[in-house]
Amino acid sequence: MGARGRLFGKNVIEGEFRAAPDEDLFLGELLVAVDEGTGRRYLFRVVDVTYGTEHREPGWAERVAGTMLADDGRDEAGSHPLYESSRRTYRVAACRCLGYLTPDGLEFRKPKSLPTQFSRVIAPEAADFDFLRSRMGDLPVGNLRSGESEVDFEVGIPGASLASHVGIFATTGMGKSNLMQVITGGALQAQGRYGMLLIDPHGEYRTSLVKHPWAADRLRTYAARRLPNTSTLRVSLAELSVDDLRTAYEWTRPQEEALFELERFYGSSAGGGLAWLLPFSQLDDLAPFREIELNGRVALNTLQVVHRRARRIVDLDCISADPNLSVGGAVVRDLTEGKVVLVDVSGLGSTEEVLVASFLTRRVLDEWSGAYLDDPDRHERMPVVSIVLEEAQRVLSSNRDRESNVFPRVAREGRKFKVGLCAITQQPKLLDGELLSQFNTFFILGLADEKDRNILKGSSKQDLSALGPEIQTLMPGECLIANLHAPFAVPAKIHLWSDACRAAVPPPARRPAAAPNIAALVD
Repeated sequence: MGARGRLFGKNVIEGEFRAAPDEDLFLGELLVAVDEGTGRRYLFRVVDVTYGTEHREPGWAERVAGTMLADDGRDEAGSHPLYESSRRTYRVAACRCLGYLTPDGLEFRKPKSLPTQFSRVIAPEAADFDFLRSRMGDLPVGNLRSGESEVDFEVGIPGASLASHVGIFATTGMGKSNLMQVITGGALQAQGRYGMLLIDPHGEYRTSLVKHPWAADRLRTYAARRLPNTSTLRVSLAELSVDDLRTAYEWTRPQEEALFELERFYGSSAGGGLAWLLPFSQLDDLAPFREIELNGRVALNTLQVVHRRARRIVDLDCISADPNLSVGGAVVRDLTEGKVVLVDVSGLGSTEEVLVASFLTRRVLDEWSGAYLDDPDRHERMPVVSIVLEEAQRVLSSNRDRESNVFPRVAREGRKFKVGLCAITQQPKLLDGELLSQFNTFFILGLADEKDRNILKGSSKQDLSALGPEIQTLMPGECLIANLHAPFAVPAKIHLWSDACRAAVPPPARRPAAAPNIAALVD
């Protein structure tokens, strides 16, 4: 195999090799340095490419470029050819050593030694990636990427990683939704091992997910408005809590105290939970209610704010005063069966979206944590479940009250109960740093903002310190996967959702129902 270059520096972690002046090298390209003496094959990732020249005279390259530019201006291009250009000029690739394969090719180890100086740098062979196969898990998302080339080697994450939280980070148009659909498709085919609760604020997943061959068996869809082929989303006031309100809305301290005062006043007489919002919202005159019933303990303007929000909540189409109409139990049941539950909350305001998401997340966490404490055998049989949050900065930012917010609790404690978050955001810098550090899997697509990239470098479980330029230049659908099961951040080209649907193995055909035993019915 022809050499792409020859190593000449630098240390155990960083490498540099010289390549021919016309060698086409790309950021993120994976290459192998062959140490002929030890038989080891060192895997390198290109992190920068620069020009080099053997001419010792300062400014020589600039003067040559100036001479050629002048020739171009006189339409005399090529009149001053560069003598021995292939020897006098070259390219230098700066690399990060990812590790090396032992001579038998059976083990991949972190770099702790240098390959022999001037070792050949070559393109990798298929066998060089075999060590990754056992680490890519059962949720495939795409193919291995080397620079701009796609390698015929499927990559992904273990489904168990969903419990230790997943982050998907990218600017608009870089492929977040397509990636999420591909991950969801993997969960649909997982034979009930993984459940997903996908809160969709924009209504972008409903029409696409139904195209998957397993959707009829494993997908359940609820919608806050009338949509074809969906179940109606109804949340009972009796199942909501004050903490759900505190998560969804911004409250001042006096307003929070008013909520607890109203909860104490109505007690269980209104039906439990937030059922008291209904009679409270129906009050026409708050002044006498404040003076007589609350003994003036709440300021009138504070009470008016709570009243306005109460009226808005009870008027929502997805809110029901009847506890028997709530979907909470059905959603939990679907998830315990390892299904994907899509909750389309498009049409609701952003705060009401969070209200629904908070309620459902709390129900799931209570179910899984309760089983963990009370019935360990049942908990062992329950699937790993992931709660997917679009625009996650709304509930995982540092200015959110952690005491009432269920989402930080899931981030801190959920993995113990097999409940994880999947946070999708364009602005990871807005996420709480402590909570972000709880995420063990990052899918990093193109991010233009340097602050966003730096936040991820500091929080990732893999070393991303040298990969800022690569992240900045990622094209739509290209990403880095940082997961604890892989020894380095894996570059990937994400499958298109349409291709993933076509490639999916359809579920086994259902057997027709057996004919009833007429004789037995007569008896």
